[in-house]
Amino acid sequence: MSASKGNISLEKENIQLNRELEAVKKKLAQYQYAAAGANEGLWDRNLITGEVFISPPWITMLGFEIDEVEEHSELWENLMHPEDKAQAVNALDEFIKGERNDYNIQFRLKHKNGHYIWVQSTAKLTLDKKGKPIRVSGSHRDITEKKQSEELIKSSEEKYRNFFQNSLIGIMRVQKSNQKVLEINQKGLNILALPEIPRHMKMTDPFLDDKESADFINALESRNSIEEFEAKFERWDESETWVSISAIEIEANNSMFYDIIFRDISEFKENLKELQRLNFELDNFVYHASHDIRSPLRSLMGLIEILKTETRPAEIRKIIEMMTGSINRLDKFVVDLLAMSRNNRTDEPDAVPINFMVEVNNSITNFHHVYTTKNLEIRTKIIQWYPFHSDLTKIRIILNNLISNSIKYRKNLEDEISYINIEIETSPKEASIIIEDNGEGIPNDKLDKIFDMFYRASENSEGSGLGMYIVKNVVKKLKAKIDVKSEEGSGTKFTIHIPNKYNIENHK
Repeated sequence: MSASKGNISLEKENIQLNRELEAVKKKLAQYQYAAAGANEGLWDRNLITGEVFISPPWITMLGFEIDEVEEHSELWENLMHPEDKAQAVNALDEFIKGERNDYNIQFRLKHKNGHYIWVQSTAKLTLDKKGKPIRVSGSHRDITEKKQSEELIKSSEEKYRNFFQNSLIGIMRVQKSNQKVLEINQKGLNILALPEIPRHMKMTDPFLDDKESADFINALESRNSIEEFEAKFERWDESETWVSISAIEIEANNSMFYDIIFRDISEFKENLKELQRLNFELDNFVYHASHDIRSPLRSLMGLIEILKTETRPAEIRKIIEMMTGSINRLDKFVVDLLAMSRNNRTDEPDAVPINFMVEVNNSITNFHHVYTTKNLEIRTKIIQWYPFHSDLTKIRIILNNLISNSIKYRKNLEDEISYINIEIETSPKEASIIIEDNGEGIPNDKLDKIFDMFYRASENSEGSGLGMYIVKNVVKKLKAKIDVKSEEGSGTKFTIHIPNKYNIENHK
């Protein structure tokens, strides 16, 4: 009797289950008609019978005709991209087993034409009265265009980030409302000598001049953009640098920003300043050079005219001596021009050994017979324990000019000894040269001008005015230092420190 009751109970359950299945089939049929015109592909799997339903859009979004596809549970697995298959199948299995709360994933399905499309797949589980899953239903939505857009955005963001971080110019983004700096690229940090962005940095903080800062803000706010605004910035290490700034106002995510680019133009400023100096010196050179060349030539022409009519031997000799003096002055000027030209060449000769004893003696010998040396003592003290290497031509220019000036501008007094002290000492680091005399000296108001082109500090000067200018440029080329102290009527002292280019390691 009990067995009979059990069979009756089981039959009732099967009848009830069949009725529910029939009801679901009826709803499914209605759903299928509706799904035919939907944009999403719908699918359903009966977990008891294994029956599978897929809507026409599910099929057509993959490029198939409806009659080309046989509905079965392995269909979507067969079309799945190999890289996505395991993850997608496992996710659905876990969802059916109740091991995950929802099913909403993305994967790729193979199109009839051979390419893959991206699909957003969602699912819902149907349970019986005992909580056992009896069917799973869901949808497929083609998100290929969305994924492509995302990839393009991601690629654009990566390109922008790469450009931002590796740009050769400084870039910063600033919040317009409070001028707070949100980000700076590495080049910008380098220009500002910043290890990182300060927490509360504003875009006006680096401006050294408050007026320049205000002018920049006013121009930017009135025009919404600005180009090549030049200002001086104070860097994090308290050094100063010139920058050129361009900025534009932009809108992003419903907020207003300033995108700012800036570049260091300190070198450009220095080059411009140097160019202006060179242009001034060129104008000055053309004016003085033409005068200093024509002056002895005019003197020669005048003396030649006098010589044509002169018959007295003594006067003829006097005129010839005067002509010789004019020619010597012209020759000295040409020699100075050649020295200046050689010094201005960009190519640097190799450093060679310098024997200061030999070079000083040669300089003294060159000028000893040119100028009157009565009552003149030249004292030398040369200590050269260490080898010294440098540019020989430039060393000679320095020695020749300073020694000749000391001889030329000494005081010619019968009862007083004129002296020139020359002291040189070498070390592994440098050569220290001191040339001191008790000559005419240089007036204090002229001392800072003696290195200018064509400047003559003495009324007795017959030179070109290029000698000390050439010395200054030679010193600069050698990366040396020169100092001068002088007192009018008492004498002058020059001190020069020239770097030693002798490399001990290379000469072991």
